Amino acid sequence: MLLRMSYRNGVKIIAAFTVAVLAGFLTLDRIAPAGRRLIKVRGEDPVSYFGTAHSVLFDHDFNLNNEYERMPPDARTWTANQPNSGLPGNVWGLGYPFLEIPLLALGTGVDALAGNPADGYSRWAVFFYCIGSPLIAGCGMVALFTFLCTMAEHWGIMPEDHQSAYALFITLVIFFGTNVGYYAFSQMAHSSTFLFASLFLAIWWRFRESEGAQHWLLLGLIGGFLSICRWQDVLYLGGPLLFDLFGGEVRKKGLAFWRSRLLYAVGVGIWWIPQIVEWKIVYWKYVTIPQGGGIFSFPPAHILQVLLSTQVGWFIWTPVTVFGVIGLLLGAFKETRIYLPWIIVLTLQIAVVGSISFWHGVESFGARYLLSNTPLIGLGLITIVGASTVWIRRSLAVACAACCAFTVLFAVQFRLNLVPEQTPLTFSELITDKLRLSQVRQRKAAARQASELLSNGDPDSAIRILEGVLSFGEDRDVDAVLAKAYRAAGKTDQADAAELKSNSFLESKLY
Repeated sequence: MLLRMSYRNGVKIIAAFTVAVLAGFLTLDRIAPAGRRLIKVRGEDPVSYFGTAHSVLFDHDFNLNNEYERMPPDARTWTANQPNSGLPGNVWGLGYPFLEIPLLALGTGVDALAGNPADGYSRWAVFFYCIGSPLIAGCGMVALFTFLCTMAEHWGIMPEDHQSAYALFITLVIFFGTNVGYYAFSQMAHSSTFLFASLFLAIWWRFRESEGAQHWLLLGLIGGFLSICRWQDVLYLGGPLLFDLFGGEVRKKGLAFWRSRLLYAVGVGIWWIPQIVEWKIVYWKYVTIPQGGGIFSFPPAHILQVLLSTQVGWFIWTPVTVFGVIGLLLGAFKETRIYLPWIIVLTLQIAVVGSISFWHGVESFGARYLLSNTPLIGLGLITIVGASTVWIRRSLAVACAACCAFTVLFAVQFRLNLVPEQTPLTFSELITDKLRLSQVRQRKAAARQASELLSNGDPDSAIRILEGVLSFGEDRDVDAVLAKAYRAAGKTDQADAAELKSNSFLESKLY
């Protein structure tokens, strides 16, 4: 029987869950799976977000030169110094760094008390900055839970004390069944987009028919901040306006209506002021595409890959999104005015991502560029619950649980470097390897060890190690290294056979 609970108890459960996630974050940092600590700032995107927060807090500017001297990014793809300003490029939105500034300041204060340099780079400054992402994700879960509770009430899920229980279940499904959970452990902007997209939907739903100026100013402030976390989320801002438009007779609305919508635009604009100022300082342009205009192609060429590719496809890596989309379509069939605006927003988001040359997100767990749309997936799931029979609800719960298990196992594969990046997968890499992770780890370890032996001129030992894991299933790394080892050992026939086997395996890659 479904747990009966109140809204307040649901919030308490999410708060306890957030504490557990934070404890898991700290534990994984100590364990360092695959040699990767979590409490660190490394890479290009994370270093740039941190650099922005640090520069605004300590230097009160957008010049990241000194930050990059102290904490250089792994690559300078987007951060090369600009010819006009001489400042490093910054293609990342300001929202996430702004959210992290209080935590960075708190950590710096703790460092000062502990006798560490209070420069924003010491132990506690980095610690508090890094725990920001799971804390933000926890706040996002509360916001999503609140929104889903109101939608459950709208659909009249009975009995009433089941409404919060269903909302909590779907909130947890979004965490485990999409990449929200994975990026809660990453120092990137995705947790902030999850939080503010959820807040935006919750506030819009509450005030959607209101003409109160303060209500729409608040909605604009939330939406504006969302849109400077990741700029593509500016598309969210059209949802409430489409809802108004689909209501009909907009021209007959009075002064209060138009004043409230004007203040909505003002709220959005307030947060875009610092973003435009930063662009002007760095790029000498008030409005620009920092990555360069060549990143987009229209019509979008990669939509099917964004959704269906085994490389990072949204429906493939996080299949619960399929049910969410079905729910949105069901909602549009029953209540067009409410659901069609958000279907349009979601469609435009997919089209934008599909038009980008690097649509896959570069070493991304799933379609991370679509993570901000996960609250809409939650909306679709709660719609199925509210508009269907008991047996469909139970079937949906089982399907969601299976999808969550699939995506969590995928996250383990990805985090431990057990699945190839930036390439489509074979059936075994996508499905069956999840059921034998221990053997996959042994295969990958054997391939690494054999590569070292081969580079040290010991092909016979490399062959012995690799042949010992052949019974553990096909592996592209094992096959490739084994072929090289055979050839280095002068075993031409076996090398040819191994290369043929390797090529055959790679040709079995899915879409």
